[in-house]
Amino acid sequence: MVKPAGDGVQLLYTSIVMMSLSWVMVISRVAVRRWIKAFGVDDWLMISGLMIYSVTCSLCIVCSYYGAGQYRKDLSASDVMQGTKLFFIAEFFYASCTVPIKSSICVTLLRIADPRRRFVWTIWSIIIATTATSVIFIVAIANICHPITTLWGETTTGTCNPIINSTVSFLFSAVSILTDWSLAILPAVLLWNIQMKPKVKISVAVILGLAAFASCATIVRLRYLTLYNNQAEFLLSTGKIGLWSIIEEGIGIIAGSIPALRPLLNLPLFGRSTVGSGSHGRLDDGSGAFRSAPSQNIINDRRHQHSVKMETYLTAAGENGGNRHRGSEDADSEKHILKETQVSVTAEQS
Repeated sequence: MVKPAGDGVQLLYTSIVMMSLSWVMVISRVAVRRWIKAFGVDDWLMISGLMIYSVTCSLCIVCSYYGAGQYRKDLSASDVMQGTKLFFIAEFFYASCTVPIKSSICVTLLRIADPRRRFVWTIWSIIIATTATSVIFIVAIANICHPITTLWGETTTGTCNPIINSTVSFLFSAVSILTDWSLAILPAVLLWNIQMKPKVKISVAVILGLAAFASCATIVRLRYLTLYNNQAEFLLSTGKIGLWSIIEEGIGIIAGSIPALRPLLNLPLFGRSTVGSGSHGRLDDGSGAFRSAPSQNIINDRRHQHSVKMETYLTAAGENGGNRHRGSEDADSEKHILKETQVSVTAEQS
C-alpha cells in the first residue's frame, strides 16, 4: 500500500464525503416515508442503490491506497496488481448501481403518470434502457482480457483489448445522459395539467427534476474515458474516471431522495402550517397536491348563524308556549322548530 497522491487524494475524500451524504439523505428519506406511512417500492430500490453505491465507494477508497491516480513508475508491481484488480471489480458495482437508483426515480414518476399510458411507456422505456445498458457494460468489461487475470498481471500469456473498455463506457455514458435528461423533463410535462398553484407546481417539478444534475458529472467524465486505452497506465486513469463516477451516482441518490423529504416543510420548524394564507385554505398532504379545507372565518360565520337561529327558534318557542289559545297547527310548528334547532346544534358539534 502507498500513500494517496495525485488524483487519488481527490478520489479518497470525494468517496468519503459522497457516501456519507448519501447515507444521511437515504436515512432521512426512510424516516419521513415511515412517518407519513407511505413506504413503497421506490424506497426499497433507493436503499438497494445505496448499498451497491457504498461498495463502489469503499473499493475506490481502498484503490486510492494502491496507487489510483498515480503513474506506474511510482508504484510497486504488487500495488499495481492489487489496485487494478480492485478498480476492475468496482466497475461492475458502478454499472449495477445505476439501475436501482434510476428505477426508484421512475417508480416515483409512475405514480403521477399512472392514468396516462404514453408517459407510463416512456418511463418504462427508461428503466429498460438503463438495465440493458448496464448488462451490456458488465458483459463487455468482463471480456476485456482473455483470461481476465491478464488485466492485472497475474497471467502474462493472455491478450487484452483495452479499446473495449473506453467504447462501452462511452455507450454507457451516452445512455445515462439521455435518461437523466428524460427524467428531468418528464416531471414538468406530467405536472402541466395538474390542478396546483403555479408556484407549487414549479417547485415540485424542479425537485423531481434534480436528477439531471447527475448528467453534468457524466458529461465531465466523458473527456477522461480515452485514458482507458493506455493499459500500461490503467491506474492513472482510475483517478479521474473513478472520481466523476462517484460524483455522478452520489448526486443521483441525493437528488432522488430530496422529493421524499418535502413533507418536512410542513413542520413548525420551517414556519409553515397545514392551514394558512399561504395555501389559501388548502391542506398540503406532503406530496405537492392540495385539497380544499374550510377557512377559520367560514367556520366562525357558520357558528354565528347557528347561534342566531337558536335564539330565534327558542324565542319563537317561548312565545308559542305562552299563548294557550293557539291551535294544533301552531303546536306542530313549534315541534318542527325545536327539532330543526336540535339537528343544527348536533351538526355543528360534529
